[in-house]
Amino acid sequence: MRKVYITLIFTLLSLLLSAQHYFGVTIGGLTVSQFDNIDNTSSRLGGGGEIGAVYQLKKNKFLFQTGLGFTYSASVLGLDSMHLSANMIDTEGTNFTYRGIVYDRKDRLNVAELSVPLMFGFNVSSFYALVGAKFICPLVVTTHQTALLTSYGDYNGMFYEDFMNMPQHGYANAQSIDTKGKANLLYDVMPCVELGGRWSVAKTTRKRKSLTTQIAVGFFAEYGLLNTLKGGNNDLVDVDYSQYMNVEMNHIYTTLSRNSAFINNLRIGLRGTVLFPIADFNKRSRKCMCIRHIYRKRLGYRRYR
Repeated sequence: MRKVYITLIFTLLSLLLSAQHYFGVTIGGLTVSQFDNIDNTSSRLGGGGEIGAVYQLKKNKFLFQTGLGFTYSASVLGLDSMHLSANMIDTEGTNFTYRGIVYDRKDRLNVAELSVPLMFGFNVSSFYALVGAKFICPLVVTTHQTALLTSYGDYNGMFYEDFMNMPQHGYANAQSIDTKGKANLLYDVMPCVELGGRWSVAKTTRKRKSLTTQIAVGFFAEYGLLNTLKGGNNDLVDVDYSQYMNVEMNHIYTTLSRNSAFINNLRIGLRGTVLFPIADFNKRSRKCMCIRHIYRKRLGYRRYR
């Protein structure tokens, strides 16, 4: 077993010493779609951006890449209409039903997160491909819910029509509702693939080492494997009838049990990377350490003396 470990260590050292090493910075834009099993919802296309730092090892055509990234994304869910009602008594002592409809509702989820990628791939000519996974850690999750509210008084046929569009009596027509809050998400693992082009943009020489700055532009896709829903016990809407019909909304992800619902994220985007060389131990730049070379150096030294 010790021989196996020693062999692996020497293989790794040989790979490191014979490879090209790069430090890079990335920036990208992405679209976000969420897939869930929640009834009465529809996923809307969201978006976001990312920045990060990467380390890349290049050995002939083989690539290995890791690093640290920061992503900010906003996803949107559309919710079906909701009907609200409460039995009340007006100022003249008449019983009626105070009704409302919440519609055109959109629940937005804004997520700031850190990611650590582990990617493997190849680079042939100006084409490259990377395949691997990202480990996602959510940092800050905020919510923003918007909708329209129409409220009216239903006197159960006592009058010719319902009391509507009477703001002085608390009956609003298409009133805007806007609520902000916070939520929690769990860790995720996202398999990902990136395909694109790679080109040299600058070349420098350091002590016989030919080092070239690279730029890469590629399309990527990522899909979350884990259920990131943490859940909660909030209500979809909190209504204060003492202030006419004052409605506060909670994001739907804070109202569900994790055992009964799941969320998976799909991201597709465009990423640009600038790679700066930090080492290039190729054969042309390595000094020969063979016995013949050392013998010739010693022989020359003696002749000089």
